Amino acid sequence: MMQSGSRGGQSSFGASLRGNNTEAEDSSSFYLMITGQVESGDFGGADNLYCKYSFSYGHDWTVVTGLDGVTAGLSQIAKKGSAGMDNTFGGSVVWNFPIDVAFKSTNAFGWPRISFTVYGIDALGRDKTYGYGSMLVPTQPGHYQKEIEMYAPMPSSWYQRILNGITGTYPEFFDTKFVSQGSNREVTRVESTGSVKVQVQVATKDMQKFGYVPASSGTSPLDFSTHTINAGGMGHSSTQSMDTNLFS
Repeated sequence: MMQSGSRGGQSSFGASLRGNNTEAEDSSSFYLMITGQVESGDFGGADNLYCKYSFSYGHDWTVVTGLDGVTAGLSQIAKKGSAGMDNTFGGSVVWNFPIDVAFKSTNAFGWPRISFTVYGIDALGRDKTYGYGSMLVPTQPGHYQKEIEMYAPMPSSWYQRILNGITGTYPEFFDTKFVSQGSNREVTRVESTGSVKVQVQVATKDMQKFGYVPASSGTSPLDFSTHTINAGGMGHSSTQSMDTNLFS
């Protein structure tokens, strides 16, 4: 009987220890949840388009959950609808491709950005990159509708442009996440090609424990107040502020 009680006590102690470890892990990070969809794209007369999205984020960020645990997706190939459908969606190609991912971090530096790349099939059945674009995930919780302006690298000359059309080797970036970076872009010549509409819902959890408190009335989405608050469960006060350098 004594042995049975001892084993029961050890089991109860182990369960309690695991529970305390889980609570400690939960309180050591804040969470950012992003859901939504890549709704549509408008590239003039281009048709048979498909879209790729991918997340870029800092080293302190970890993916908690997502669609099969990934932070990128490739949509189906979509065509413009009939005349009535064109009137409804303004002549855009509609994807309605879902986005669903959650992150955790201890530092706002490297706040996630979403990169978009739109591909299509030309008249000869060859893949062509129609445009690149990116957006910063909103820092305030809520529902957002965004229209991302897309652009593509320009050929170096008219001769090169004609040659690209003949050979099907259009200029493109080696890494689609290049557009979400701030470095090495000053020598890139691009041209506007179209736009992509995106809907996202953003939710956050436990950010106040780390001193990141959104201002109640601000004109900038990066306008965060600095407050000294008690970091719940950590036994000390913490003061931090969020500025634009955190998102570079």
